[in-house]
Amino acid sequence: MTSTFSFGFAGDDIDIDDTEVSDVNQADFTFRRGVSDALPELVPARRHHMSEWITSLPSQISYNEVAIPTSQQGGAGKPVTLARRDVYDIRTQLMAEDTAEDSEENYELIAGLEKGDIKPNFYEGGFKTWECALDLAKLLLDTNALTETSGARHFIELGAGTAVPSLALFAQLLSMEPNPQRRVHFTFGDYNAAVLRLVTFPNLLLTWNHIVSNVEGTPCKEEATEDELLDISTELVERFQRDLERRGITVDFVSGAWSPEFVNLVFSSDKESRSDALVLASETIYSPASLQAFSDTLLALLRRPVQEGVSSKALIAAKKVYFGVGGGVDEFLAVMGDISGSNLTVQERVDIKSEGVGRVILEIILA
Repeated sequence: MTSTFSFGFAGDDIDIDDTEVSDVNQADFTFRRGVSDALPELVPARRHHMSEWITSLPSQISYNEVAIPTSQQGGAGKPVTLARRDVYDIRTQLMAEDTAEDSEENYELIAGLEKGDIKPNFYEGGFKTWECALDLAKLLLDTNALTETSGARHFIELGAGTAVPSLALFAQLLSMEPNPQRRVHFTFGDYNAAVLRLVTFPNLLLTWNHIVSNVEGTPCKEEATEDELLDISTELVERFQRDLERRGITVDFVSGAWSPEFVNLVFSSDKESRSDALVLASETIYSPASLQAFSDTLLALLRRPVQEGVSSKALIAAKKVYFGVGGGVDEFLAVMGDISGSNLTVQERVDIKSEGVGRVILEIILA
């Protein structure tokens, strides 16, 4: 495998509430080594549309804002502010939806949300914002990834959760003049459909509302704000849908395990297969048990657009080593090398040296 390394910027962690940004370590796991036979069966991949989740939106959503700093040329270093649903608000809805039929599932999700636990094959941490997601969001803004190519774009976020990297692109897109001829499609993938429904989708709505409500140039806040409330009405949701349509933005979601079926669902439309693709992932390579499936899926996602004559690349944000867990960048690159041969070019776009474990962002392109 060809590897070239260019060291980009090194930045500090973005200072936001500790309950909203999590780190992966051994204590996050609720299973013991050697008991993999006790793990639940993998959830099969399934595609979802916003329309099926609109009715489950509550009448109000509590949220907070996070400012992503940027050194983008022409942006004068102005941060891009995103809106994210509050963790407590998610917990409240899960408890309200708790029925006899799904009480065990909701109990496990609530436990994971409160403790930050990751339970393999059940809950993979999507309710929280993970550290490397912020690194990736900043890189996307700094490099103006949204306008890298002039054709149709397809942004695919794996292990999306709160979807901060994609939200950064989404917010940037909303700040541009509407152009229905500009075609941009977002696919959000997460193991848990509940995460996509309760976090990813609401965060899109919240960020859209924040951006369109401040089109007159209200200064962005430099730090995360206290929780705020947004009233969710039929009119608001309809305006959201109409605005995306007039901007040429389409969205879908894929839940379930990384697999060939997952890839097929991501490219279930010819339009997606024929769009320049950028695959995003952060904190997805911490577990050796899932490295093979993730790498196979990533490689398939990169190959499909190339086969259709368009471009593809991936940006993978991760810690160099996940102590006590076993995963890390070296292990990931070894697996990718085994399954791809010499057909990949890997460049280290960002190398962040902090007091803790170093973090990187890898750019992966089919050679």
